[in-house]
Amino acid sequence: MRRPTDPTRSGRQLAARRLLAVTEEELQRIVLDIHDGPVQTLFAVLGRLTSLQARLGDASPELAAELDRATRQLESALADIRNLLGVFRSPLFTQRDLARVLEDVVAQHEDVTGQTVLFECPSSLPPVSLAVRIALYRVLQEALANAFRHAKVPEVQVVVRNTRRSIQLEVADKGPGFVPPPLEGPQATEDAAHIGLRGMRERVLLVGGSFSLESAPGQGTRIRVEVPVRA
Repeated sequence: MRRPTDPTRSGRQLAARRLLAVTEEELQRIVLDIHDGPVQTLFAVLGRLTSLQARLGDASPELAAELDRATRQLESALADIRNLLGVFRSPLFTQRDLARVLEDVVAQHEDVTGQTVLFECPSSLPPVSLAVRIALYRVLQEALANAFRHAKVPEVQVVVRNTRRSIQLEVADKGPGFVPPPLEGPQATEDAAHIGLRGMRERVLLVGGSFSLESAPGQGTRIRVEVPVRA
C-alpha cells in the first residue's frame, strides 16, 4: 500500500529545487560580470605596463626591473582569477546531458590542476532534472578540488553508475585521509574549513538524495552520492 503524498513536503522540495536553479543562474551572472568588468580592466592595465616596459628600454634598469615584477605579479593574479572563474563557469545545462556535463568537469579539472582523473561513466545516463544536473556538477567539482588541495595525490577515481531509479557518483583518492567532521545533528560542524563538505551534502539533500563521506588517517577518502532520477 502506497503512503499518501505529503503536499507540504512536496511543495518544500519543489521550492528547494527551484532555489538551487535560481542560485546557479545568479552565480553565472556574477561570473560574467567579473569576466567582462574587472578582468578586462586588469588586462588593459597589463597591456599598459607592457607598453611602458617597451618604451623604457634600457634607460632605467632599476625601474625596468620593478615594472617586470609588477607585470609578472599581475599576470599571475589574472591566471588565478581565470582559473577560479573556470571552476564556477557552468556548461550549458539545458543543452547537455548529464554524462557530458560530468565529463566537462573532469576535463577542466585535469587541465587546470594536472591531476589525473580515472573516470568511469556510462556513455549515456537517464534524463534528469536541471536541479540534479546542477547538484552533481557542483558536488563533483568540489570533491575533485578537495582531492587536489588536501589529498595531494597524482590521481583520483570517479565512478558514475545508474539504476532505474537513481544515479550514483563516487569520488575516491588514496591520500592521507582525515577524521571526518559531523555534518548533521546538533554537533554538525560550523567550521569555515568544512563549508565545502556541508555544501555538497546540502546540495544533494535538496534534490532528495543521500551523501556519505568515508575517511580515516592513512585510509584515503571516499565520497558517495546517490540521487533519484526523477527529482
